[in-house]
Amino acid sequence: MSEPFYKYSELPNKKEKSGNPIFSGWYADPEAVVFDNKYWIYPTSSLPFEQQLYMDAFSSEDLVNWEKHPKVLSVENISWLRKALWAPAVIEANGKYYFYFGANDI
Repeated sequence: MSEPFYKYSELPNKKEKSGNPIFSGWYADPEAVVFDNKYWIYPTSSLPFEQQLYMDAFSSEDLVNWEKHPKVLSVENISWLRKALWAPAVIEANGKYYFYFGANDI
């Protein structure tokens, strides 16, 4: 006897999916990492170059539901910033977090 045919929406125990895009807004250059069993995405804002003066972050415990953390880094925190932040990367070492990024004119 063969298995019954189900549409995905009818599957028993189907897992929730996030869809695409996973969060709203215009972003590029995403850096994805896992810290303390939580998923984090650090993207570049896709505003015009001179307006990319901050970076948001997004976190999720299940890769489906995402929380926005606005302005985790911004021009107010960087005295030498004149134009644009882009291409973030975050690492953890020795109990501290380090946020790397490109800035100013390319």
